[in-house]
Amino acid sequence: MFTALINAAQQRLVIVTPYFVLDDALMLTITSAALRGVHVTLINSAAKDQFLVTHAQRSYYEQLLRAGVEVLQYQRPNLLHPKAIVADDQIALIGSSKLDLRSFILNMEVSLVKYELVMVAELHTIVARYAACSNQVALADWVQRPIHQRLLENIARLTTALQ
Repeated sequence: MFTALINAAQQRLVIVTPYFVLDDALMLTITSAALRGVHVTLINSAAKDQFLVTHAQRSYYEQLLRAGVEVLQYQRPNLLHPKAIVADDQIALIGSSKLDLRSFILNMEVSLVKYELVMVAELHTIVARYAACSNQVALADWVQRPIHQRLLENIARLTTALQ
């Protein structure tokens, strides 16, 4: 469902999730969307509530940024916890499923896909508020982060199957 929704986007795709730990197929789907000209935005929290998950998700940022994905880190409140995907002005997904392997494999998550244009427009308005409270991650700054931070992120990414 997530892959189909991301592939359906033609112009704009916004992903809001507190946790972003992907398998290769979903990562390829997201980066491919950006590379084919879709304006892809990922909004997740700057706040940390799960140490390994936070560092694991940040290990994906460089690949996303290089593909042209806009990465935003929400600054307040402490944790951005909504889960939504909006494709163009046509389709929206909201629910409890995060973009992480635990949600896909272990948890019994529920998501709702909406094709109602009014509801999709309302969700775009909400997502715009999240973006306004976020800081953009710039590729030039991101690649300059300390080596110990990169190492921690990559080790955390290796543990994602256990998280």
